[in-house]
This record gives sequence, structure tokens and C-alpha cells, in this order.
Amino acid sequence: MGSGFFLVLLAMFAFLYFLLIRPQRAQQRKHAEILGALKPGDEVLTAGGIYGEVVQLDEERVMLEIDDDVRIAVARRSIASVVPPEELQRLEAADEDETDEGLDVEEPLTAEERTSSR
Repeated sequence: MGSGFFLVLLAMFAFLYFLLIRPQRAQQRKHAEILGALKPGDEVLTAGGIYGEVVQLDEERVMLEIDDDVRIAVARRSIASVVPPEELQRLEAADEDETDEGLDVEEPLTAEERTSSR
């Protein structure tokens, strides 16, 4: 009975290792490679959803230019990914197409309309 339990426990550990631990380590390794290969001029996306261009690097921080003459310092580990040039062009095209007319903003209801809709 003891060896059967041990085999089940070993099988469960192996299953968890291949399902959870190994992929997470591979992802961490890939992220470390991305951070190690950062250089000024790279377009990046932070974990907070901010797109910017790398202007300056040091061990702990990355200086990003997010607009003309607008720079922010972020923790190096908060860089989620480097943005490929194709995606950057698509984002810039989408920004040019956006206008205030494209937003559907409803006018607030008057007191009369609110009571009549009940």
C-alpha cells in the first residue's frame, strides 16, 4: 500500500511539474532575455499598458519617451514586451483614424424622460 501511494504522489508531482512549473520557468527565461536585449530605440509595452520608446537604460530603470518631450522612468522588470514594427505601424494608423466624432456619447436623460421610462 505504501509504494502505490508513493507512485501516485510521484505521478502527481511529475504532472504538476510539466503542466505548471516548466512552462513558467520557460516564460521567465524568455522575459529575462527580452530585458537583457533592450536597447535605446526599442518600442516597448509596459505591464501597465503604456507604449513607449526606450531612451535610456540602467540596471534598475528604463527611461521611456511616451510622446514628444514626455519621458517617464519605469522599473526594468515592468517591461512586458518589445513591440514589433508591424504592430507599431498598426497602432499609429489606428490613432490617426480616431476622432471625437467616432465616440458614441449619449446625452443625459432629463427628469421628464427618466420618469416616463419607468
